[in-house]
Amino acid sequence: MSEADVRVDAEKLYLLGVRALTHVGVPDEHARMTADVLIASDLRGIESHGFARFADFYVYRARDGHLNLNPQVRILRDTASAATVDGDGGLGFVAGTVAMRLAIEKAQSSGVGMVSVRNSTHYGPASPYALMALSHGMCGISLTTGGNGVVPPGGARRVYGLNAISFAAPMRPPEAPFCLDMAASVVAAGKLEIALRRGKPIPAGWVKDGDGEDVTEPDVYYESEGMGGILPLGSETLTGAWKGFGLAIMVDILTGVLSGGHSSAELPRRAANHFFAAMKIDAFTSVESFYDQMESMKETLRAAPRLPGAGELTFAGEPEAAFEADCRANGIPYHPSVIESLRRMCGELGITYDL
Repeated sequence: MSEADVRVDAEKLYLLGVRALTHVGVPDEHARMTADVLIASDLRGIESHGFARFADFYVYRARDGHLNLNPQVRILRDTASAATVDGDGGLGFVAGTVAMRLAIEKAQSSGVGMVSVRNSTHYGPASPYALMALSHGMCGISLTTGGNGVVPPGGARRVYGLNAISFAAPMRPPEAPFCLDMAASVVAAGKLEIALRRGKPIPAGWVKDGDGEDVTEPDVYYESEGMGGILPLGSETLTGAWKGFGLAIMVDILTGVLSGGHSSAELPRRAANHFFAAMKIDAFTSVESFYDQMESMKETLRAAPRLPGAGELTFAGEPEAAFEADCRANGIPYHPSVIESLRRMCGELGITYDL
């Protein structure tokens, strides 16, 4: 957050989101699914995947006929612990929420539920879906393909997706859950959007041009007509780029190949596939034993010597939980340009702006 950011009440923004989506023809239930995930993104500090994209990515695309406003999300294959779902080209938040609920339902009866989704669109950040499993005494997994913005190791052209991975596991309350949410690329494209919005350069090692040279101005990525792109997690071959590439291909297999929906490299622009899993903890061990060992693992790792000035070791999900607590108390911070985009959207749609 910077001094120029504007704090907004989460409930007011949620209601504005629902109001805008229903105004352009999205059914109320689907609008609420979408607003739920976008608010969750911003509450957890995932600025790149929340309401900053709301008007352009979702409202205007729905209004202009680029989305199926009322998708009939269908189960194509169904077994006791697994299923394939078709998102019918609608908002990815809808297919994602329906599919994760189905995975949880299957895990309730069989211990594990896994659902692969094809024919969907962008579903926001991965973590809100993985976190859905926690209140049911489960661990959750959420994977998705992203837009084709990544160059493979040694490649000159962006060709496969900004694929994302989230894994969530509960801790004994009131401890924050463990929640990993990461791109298989060195950075999500949304981070470039943030840098562009805030007029800041990007670090060397995030993006290469078509000649293999570092790019430090985010606008170059958007203006390069497909040449060069974001690097795999690890950046270079010697620092682990093949691992990031391999993780992205794993996501493609589970989301696209397994569902019959094709890999991210083959998908049309804006299309996406997803994968969800839920694992019932007491199908493997007792919940109390799980909590004990999660605490023991963290304590053991935190007890190891630290470098001077490094501070205490933190785990995925802890900074996000602290950020959410602050946002719920004081409002979510947004760059003024995001607030202006929402104000302008309300004016264009003729709906009330009341943030």
